[in-house]
Amino acid sequence: MQRSKGTSRFAFKSINKLKENKNKDFTIYLFFTYGSRRLKYTTGLKVCYNDWDFKRQRFKNRPHILDKDDNNTKLSDIEDSINTIYSELAKETTDITPAFLKNRLDQKLQEKKVSLQKNEKLTFSELVERFIKYKEGNIKDVTLRSYKQAQSHLSSFEKHLGKLYELDEVDSQFHKDFVSYLETEKDFKKNTIGKHIKTIKTFMNYALNEGYTTNQRFKSSEFKVTKEITTQIYLNDAEIQAMYEIDLSKYKQLEHARDIFLMGYYTGQRVSDYNAYSKDDIRTIKGKKYFEIVQTKNKSKGRKIYCPITKEMQEIMNKRHDGLPPKKIPDSDLNEWIKQVGQHLELPSLNKKIKCTYTQGGKEVIEYIEKYNLIGSHTARRSFATNMYKKGMPVYDIMLFTGHTTEKEFYKYIRIKDEERATHVANSGFFNI
Repeated sequence: MQRSKGTSRFAFKSINKLKENKNKDFTIYLFFTYGSRRLKYTTGLKVCYNDWDFKRQRFKNRPHILDKDDNNTKLSDIEDSINTIYSELAKETTDITPAFLKNRLDQKLQEKKVSLQKNEKLTFSELVERFIKYKEGNIKDVTLRSYKQAQSHLSSFEKHLGKLYELDEVDSQFHKDFVSYLETEKDFKKNTIGKHIKTIKTFMNYALNEGYTTNQRFKSSEFKVTKEITTQIYLNDAEIQAMYEIDLSKYKQLEHARDIFLMGYYTGQRVSDYNAYSKDDIRTIKGKKYFEIVQTKNKSKGRKIYCPITKEMQEIMNKRHDGLPPKKIPDSDLNEWIKQVGQHLELPSLNKKIKCTYTQGGKEVIEYIEKYNLIGSHTARRSFATNMYKKGMPVYDIMLFTGHTTEKEFYKYIRIKDEERATHVANSGFFNI
């Protein structure tokens, strides 16, 4: 593929990784070499080793690759565009930097995209279907599930009204009607509705960015994501210690759930991380053992967290898991079984009923629920953060483990009473007391 002294090829960052994981999708890059310089440009497409024709540098003609023609057309467009751009620039100057070349390629591809799409009128539901198809295989299952849930509710909403929404009709009136439908017909809680509205805004941002619409009314203050602070508990030191000490050998499932939960508590990590520890994560640094973690939610940043392996964690691994971290169990089982562990503790503090207030179906609901029934997988991290704060650990050190990026979010997350926070501040050393 030689054009005007420039050579283009489509390849991958590491052919070895591609061969090692032949069914895993990897990003396709354009490598354009001219003289001593080279531009590396992401195509936005992914493919696995078994579906890639290395000779033709295109997707293979396989029945299960439904969008192979579209993808191959996109690759050809990129190749044609970079060759045209370079030929034009080479006539004007010999000093063509990769950054400048990338900028011109971005502009040309965007112009093509808008030109193709401006005459293509999609309904909102068609846009959502296209968005989900585009995202499948490139995002976490939990995120994809959230998108599909919002899609399902949008579909049932349109059936309820007997109409299909155009992209230009997604405005404050749509927001009002959709929220009302989720309240009255679905009887959803306020935070559940807020989650789906947030996803609707994600769909519309995609439509706007990709040139399917110019409608930006979904960005108005009236198109708001509803949210309320719900009742979330933490386990104090005594409750955690009781959980650690209780003999659950007769209840293997509960014992397993307890062990995983405590691994999360002692490290302060999200369940997506602490329910997936393995021996490969263990590192020894200056004689001490750590879990080396790249947090799932912050994986794109690539920052590693080193969580000390406490004596309690080591004892858990040695006594019941052959010196290794407990094997992963489904999050739904963990949430159910850890409540039963709390009930087995038979502590007055856990049997005490907690007042829980929330909005459901547009109305305020008040319930009184036993504290043990409010324990979930997220309680481990929240308990770590709250207890460490009460012990006087600096907030920024706690945030290093929990992954919070701002103090504002951290203080919203922990469960501290005003008097406890006042005590923490008074003991900080900043006051002459």
